[in-house]
Amino acid sequence: MKLWLLDLDDTLLVDHRVGEEVLGRLGQEAGVEGLFQVVRQKAEEFFRHAPFYPWAERIGHSALEALWARYSTPGLETLAEWAWSFRERVFREALGELGGPVERARELAEAFFRERRRYPLFPEVPEFLETLRVRGGIPVLLTNGVPDLQREKLFGAGLGGAFPLTLISGEVGLGKPDPRLFRMALCAFGVGPEEAVMVGDNPERDIKGALSVGIRTVWVDRGHRSKDPRYPAHLEVQDLREALALLEA
Repeated sequence: MKLWLLDLDDTLLVDHRVGEEVLGRLGQEAGVEGLFQVVRQKAEEFFRHAPFYPWAERIGHSALEALWARYSTPGLETLAEWAWSFRERVFREALGELGGPVERARELAEAFFRERRRYPLFPEVPEFLETLRVRGGIPVLLTNGVPDLQREKLFGAGLGGAFPLTLISGEVGLGKPDPRLFRMALCAFGVGPEEAVMVGDNPERDIKGALSVGIRTVWVDRGHRSKDPRYPAHLEVQDLREALALLEA
């Protein structure tokens, strides 16, 4: 395989576990248990009523990300103004449901916004990317989300120069699983789908989108997202290095 289309969150970069750990610790400090689950539930519930929700859904920007995105990308000023009332409401409602100190909602929202800014890579990522480079594979990043947050993650993780092409859904106006995003990557390098592979953890976005244009797929099982039988991947792995066998395909 010549072209390697790579997802970012929970494929290269640890995402879900960081949010869980930060909210778990903040919950302990506030004297409540289960804060992560309830905050996620409330965030998703309220996010669906945001005036820009259809856009967020189209580009794959999640409710949990809305709790810590800066929205510093030009054109997102309205989101930046909206965000803090949303965050405070999420934490206030979550604390209320858990019997916690609702008066600390703003404090916890600010703490999550600040402390969520961690960008650990999965341990095998440096070796995986180096092997791709040495053996002639071309890595392309295909990531959903708002531009400033996804680029913050990318550079924060030390991957700012790792990809000859980075496609962020919020920059190009469409996101996975839209087949046009995958075709955009193919066209950029002049290769056909038979020369490409998509590696990602999200069956409904990564695997479905790639399959729709005839690209081979690798589903990365990071332990918190279930396999979707509607979108069977060609290969299932728990470590990215297991996917390197496709370099010879």
